[in-house]
Amino acid sequence: MTESKEESVKTPPPLELRFRIDNPDRVLYYSSLILLVFILIRNLWVSDDAFITLRTVDNFLHGYGLVWNIGERVQVFTHPLWMFLLVIFAFLIPSPLYVFYVPSLLLSIWLIVLLIRNFAGSTTRMILAVILFGGSMSFIDYSSSGLENPLTHFLLALFLIQYFKDEPDSRMRLFKLSLLAGLAALNRLDTVVFYLPALFEQFMRQKDHKWQAVLALAAGFLPILVWEFFALYYYGFPFPNTYYVKAATGLPTSLLFKQGAVYIQNSFHWDPLTLGAVWVGMLSVFWQRETRRISIALGGLLYLFYILWIGGDFMSGRFFSGIFLIGWVLLMTFDAEKAFGSMPRQAVNLMLALLAIIGLSADRPPLLMYASQPGMSDYQFGIANEKYYYFGGNGWLNYIKHGGLHELAYQGMMVGQAKETPVEMNTIGMYGYYAGPDIYIIDSYALSDPLRAHIPVNVGMSRVGHYDRGFPAGYLETIQADFKENLIQDSNLRLYFDKLSILTRADLNAPGRLLEIVRFNTGYYDVLMEKYWQTVLIP
Repeated sequence: MTESKEESVKTPPPLELRFRIDNPDRVLYYSSLILLVFILIRNLWVSDDAFITLRTVDNFLHGYGLVWNIGERVQVFTHPLWMFLLVIFAFLIPSPLYVFYVPSLLLSIWLIVLLIRNFAGSTTRMILAVILFGGSMSFIDYSSSGLENPLTHFLLALFLIQYFKDEPDSRMRLFKLSLLAGLAALNRLDTVVFYLPALFEQFMRQKDHKWQAVLALAAGFLPILVWEFFALYYYGFPFPNTYYVKAATGLPTSLLFKQGAVYIQNSFHWDPLTLGAVWVGMLSVFWQRETRRISIALGGLLYLFYILWIGGDFMSGRFFSGIFLIGWVLLMTFDAEKAFGSMPRQAVNLMLALLAIIGLSADRPPLLMYASQPGMSDYQFGIANEKYYYFGGNGWLNYIKHGGLHELAYQGMMVGQAKETPVEMNTIGMYGYYAGPDIYIIDSYALSDPLRAHIPVNVGMSRVGHYDRGFPAGYLETIQADFKENLIQDSNLRLYFDKLSILTRADLNAPGRLLEIVRFNTGYYDVLMEKYWQTVLIP
């Protein structure tokens, strides 16, 4: 008889999946960067105003000079440093949209890497940094757009990193900071307001070497000083034409302050996270009163006052992207535990979740941006979500899918092919660039007009940054005659334009041109404009 053995059946152990993260901080760091890069790419776009600069860049590369209309030296761009950066990319890249996409994206990614590495040193700060960066419409929208904001952000970030470094005060440190501030001013002059309190604080630390400190400051600002002298010689004026169009309007300050207040209100309404971060960052200075934090907070407040003074802008959020970075750094450098004591982890997580919800409550959250997104496009007094208007044609995701051009670009191409010149247009960016250099473009709002830019506004607040200036009798006929004859009817304005044409149209070294530059910039010919203006106000 065969003996049978009962075989025991072994049950296989349950399958277990185990993940071990050796360095969770590094995983969080790279995951955060990937998410923010994704948001930046998803929101890449180009505004119409960016093409105003690109037409100048294109004319420069084709040997016509830094001009908007050939034969007429007018500085239509406000950002010389950004313009020269675009010259490099326009020389290397044939596609005009990619001339803007590439430097904007590279600078913005580099900026985020630098700021997170230097200020987001803990898990909580890393998560807070991602929520703030990814949830701010102002910051994400103007990390591209084709305007100078990405370079403004980058230079401001470099300054803040250098300023918060724990190193001895020295003239070399002051020089580095002033050089970054000087480059920022060369990129956009009014942003120098951000840097003034910090530079003053550093200057006052040079107690025994004041003259050497003055030299260090002057050396740092040398790039912007060189440009101003060049602009004065080349264009006849130290400031861009847009300054005289948008800032020297003659409108009452009270009206501009009211518009500036509406601009702030619009940001809170459409993009609550941006100014919310700024205000909380500013308030944190009262609990953590450190000299450097106070200095950059003062710079932010000065810029906020400047925004009120000029009446804000027509592009929603554009002027708040830089001040947002100041608020971001104030929050990142705030020691909440030291100020309020230890907080339960659950409370911290709840606060971070609420911030994320606030970011997603924006009019068009950057994380969810798509071309046909519904929502308001205009606010009071013509404040607009510019990305809404141009994202369908100039947003990168839509461009790679469809490859078409914006309607304004097609209109410009049609004008260029028809050889219609001169033509008047009230949205001159893409229209002017695609029309080509042979077409003289008359801007309805005088952004590129050397004469009408100096004529005060007499129609009140039409739209901030877009002020209607009528054509003096005979001026349009002068343009149509290709400036071969001055047909302006008013004798005072006719003489004013004759003198102005020496600055803008005569040879750079024409006899008497330097004298006329001095006269215009010291108010010598203001009496002619005043006499003409009296005839306009009292016909």
